[in-house]
Amino acid sequence: MKNLRTKTIAAALMALAAFVIAGCSDKDSGQITETLLDQNTDSFSNYASAYSGTEDDFISGNCALLNDMILKDNNIFAVADEGALIHDLDNGANQFFSSEEPLTAIIDLGDRILVGGEKLYILDSAGLSAESCQPGLPAPITIFYPYGDDLLIGTTDGLYLYDFETARQLAEGMSVTAIASDTAGVWIGTAGQGLYRWDGVSFAKRYLKRDSTLFDNVTALDYNHNHLYLGTDEGLYIYDGGQWQPYGVADGLPSERITAVSAADWVIRIGTADGPVAFHNNEFTGISRMEGMIVTKFLRSGQRLLAATTSSGLIMKSGGLVTTLFDGDIKTTQVALEE
Repeated sequence: MKNLRTKTIAAALMALAAFVIAGCSDKDSGQITETLLDQNTDSFSNYASAYSGTEDDFISGNCALLNDMILKDNNIFAVADEGALIHDLDNGANQFFSSEEPLTAIIDLGDRILVGGEKLYILDSAGLSAESCQPGLPAPITIFYPYGDDLLIGTTDGLYLYDFETARQLAEGMSVTAIASDTAGVWIGTAGQGLYRWDGVSFAKRYLKRDSTLFDNVTALDYNHNHLYLGTDEGLYIYDGGQWQPYGVADGLPSERITAVSAADWVIRIGTADGPVAFHNNEFTGISRMEGMIVTKFLRSGQRLLAATTSSGLIMKSGGLVTTLFDGDIKTTQVALEE
């Protein structure tokens, strides 16, 4: 499942089993609590509007669809349904390594690049190879997120804490789509089960009592400047620790279907189903020469903006120049996945 796919899944009661896969001892998990967040008294009816297209309209089926990417040593490492990409920003060379399963998550561990699909892989210039230690997760991986010396691994059916030897299940029955941390906890977005916050012991479901379904499908999360930026299929929400502020088409968003959020800079960049925008001083402005592109992730490389997209491939914007670095056809290498 791709991070931005938000198929509604029948809501299940999330039980914290907190058992350990591959031989760890049992640990207590704490309990889920539900927290009402309703400080903003404005009506949300003008902002919330479901995306009207079909999934096929929203998700391109070609190999240019990039699910996740990182930047290391002036190389872009990216994963897609059809394989993994390494793009050298110095010489423009691409290496693409095909796989027989969707690859959906990637993270830099310092000594190696870890890739997630149905299991864990290592990506380097020689290609893809299986990670020596496998946590034995029962569902495909959707996202990685660092947590101290450990790794949070989201899957289509649960959240796990992985210490690179064993994986402890923190929650089952949730399809994890996005993770972001604030100063004291971790926010977890899901497809169909809502928004949760984990303090390291227990989970609290966060929702607006006026319409408890608004956060059901979380498509993107990021945290910076003491604000949480939450993307959904019904608009953008910004939480300042006390109030939630909603934004929709009426406020300047091209679409209320949010596909990516990057709060790395003071200018917030937001991907939508109808193209990306920048958000600054409470105003949205279009990103020139990228109109209509559906962005799944933004990165910065100096003054250059990098964007992974669903149909336009890997894009680099530098000033007024937009360059396609990889579009599914620009390949120098195809290597089958190694076991």
